[in-house]
Amino acid sequence: MENQENLRLTARVGYEPHFSWSYLKPKYWTIWLAVLALILLAFVPFAWRDKLAAKLAIIAGQKAKKQRRRANINLQYCFPQWSAEKREKVVDEMFITLGQVMLGIGEIAVRSKSHLQKRSEFVGIEHIHQAKARGQNIILLVPHSWAIDASGIILHTHGMPMTSMFNPHRNPLVDWLWTWTRQRFGGKMHARQNGIKPFLNAVKKGEMGYYLPDEDFGAEASEFVDFFATYKATLPGLNKMAKLTKSVVIPMFPRYYADKGKYVMEILPAMELSDDPAQSARAMNEIIEYFVTQSPEQYAWILQLLRTRKDGENVYK
Repeated sequence: MENQENLRLTARVGYEPHFSWSYLKPKYWTIWLAVLALILLAFVPFAWRDKLAAKLAIIAGQKAKKQRRRANINLQYCFPQWSAEKREKVVDEMFITLGQVMLGIGEIAVRSKSHLQKRSEFVGIEHIHQAKARGQNIILLVPHSWAIDASGIILHTHGMPMTSMFNPHRNPLVDWLWTWTRQRFGGKMHARQNGIKPFLNAVKKGEMGYYLPDEDFGAEASEFVDFFATYKATLPGLNKMAKLTKSVVIPMFPRYYADKGKYVMEILPAMELSDDPAQSARAMNEIIEYFVTQSPEQYAWILQLLRTRKDGENVYK
């Protein structure tokens, strides 16, 4: 079934999310009810909403056994010096962060520009402004934190719309709603099934690229380079993308801090990339290590980060 679904999604070349009157059929009513709940939560004080999210997330995190196990395996490989208790604590905190971001989706989707700007802050935004002042194109290198979508939308509110790639959601209504949310302030999403060219062409034209560096696309497309205490199949083409689009690559890591009630985006100076593909890949992983070590609970450890191994082993089985 999983292979059939992958084939179905791969076949969606030219795909663009769109509204259909069929989304009003009864089979979608549960989704519309969930959307209504999220919109109502958008107007609840964030402190109340975050407390509710934390309680629900602990319950959900215990029931999500597959995802919890995957996160534990990733942490065990990346931080072998950690005790089992510390791993469990980080996984619990990760689910709480996920829950708080998820229950805040309605706020990101419907509240005003000024409201979202009040709920956010930037550390290092001058690196983007300086690159723009020099007339340089920009690719933002953004590891998979839970606040990754919110931060992109918030950047749009500051007059910095971006272009990015996405994998279509299996449910077409969810896909249309979330793509509309991502693009509400001028961003542009490109389906991965359409290839990387639309993304690169947009960056060439001056749109800021939003590039996620940590997905595993298999051995043939990747270099095996160090990743924390282990290694990872990592895409090596960042330096070529930067040259092709005449861009500088600026790392950014979004976090959500419930104690501050803020989405905080940390932005670093532009990377110095080597022409060596392996060194370019390793430089991306070093950026992830720098950001994630500071706040591991913000990172999406449930991803199959270590799916491709040199010996063909599946560490998640």
